[in-house]
Amino acid sequence: MSAQASSVAAPQRRRFRQRHLWLIPGLAVGVYSSTLAGHLGLGLVPLLVFGIAPHLGVLLGLGQPHARGQLAPRAVPIFNAMHHPALPLVTVGIAAAGLLSPFWLVGALAWLAHIVVDWGFGDGLRSQDGFVLGWLGRMTGIASSAGHSGRGGE
Repeated sequence: MSAQASSVAAPQRRRFRQRHLWLIPGLAVGVYSSTLAGHLGLGLVPLLVFGIAPHLGVLLGLGQPHARGQLAPRAVPIFNAMHHPALPLVTVGIAAAGLLSPFWLVGALAWLAHIVVDWGFGDGLRSQDGFVLGWLGRMTGIASSAGHSGRGGE
């Protein structure tokens, strides 16, 4: 009986990491955009469109060979463009200045919330070969555990 118990691997305990702190501002921006949408009478449309659209680039990689934790290389450019915070921040600024409708303000906030929450989950910009880039361009543990060589792991 003890041989059976020792052969069964104990489930790995998930650990809190500093990156998980990104969930707090990400969810705060998401809640604010949802509240603003309700206040302005915009409904769920901008939240759903801008909250889901950043991941539609992944569809370009369907059917392409890739390792676990890797995005198919042909999907990387659009994925990175949709997951860089500059475009939603610029859109928030332009919409807050009144040059775009409130729809764009709420949508850009939902988009920004999506990006920041992804950071909390350890996802973000990808290298040219599709692996997650860590801070300062370093590869994260996801890529290095997949056997990817190159930049050093975290």
